[in-house]
Amino acid sequence: MELFFLISLLGLGALMMAKWVDEGETNVGNLYLKNQTQNTNLYLGLYTNTAEPAETAVLANLTEPVGNGYARIALAPADWTESPQGLFANLQKTFTASGGNWGNVYGCFIATSSDGTGKLVAVEHFTDGPYNVSAGSQVKVTPKITIA
Repeated sequence: MELFFLISLLGLGALMMAKWVDEGETNVGNLYLKNQTQNTNLYLGLYTNTAEPAETAVLANLTEPVGNGYARIALAPADWTESPQGLFANLQKTFTASGGNWGNVYGCFIATSSDGTGKLVAVEHFTDGPYNVSAGSQVKVTPKITIA
């Protein structure tokens, strides 16, 4: 499986390949091979860590922007489409800094919860970053997953 994010800051975009982390791989195996309960939603977030998270990373290893309008965004199952076969895309999600700056954002991630209690699924360290996100700026992310 491959995981891609389309990242855009103020209209500039690039297709990037993210990496699954160990917790994400285990989560997929548990859902489909062990028939465990599916996550209600997945969540998209941003991180400010300067170093790319390792494959062994967990949510506690990530530092997210705090305040100023930042919150993880739900990736509802109904928002995923498949076209062509094996390429799944979610709707573009927009993070907007309001009331203050977030500073440098170095990457994005997908998790199983809207807070720190869930599992980390995948991470993407921006190859053209960091993005210095000031008040009023937007970071737009379109998650795409290829299963081949």
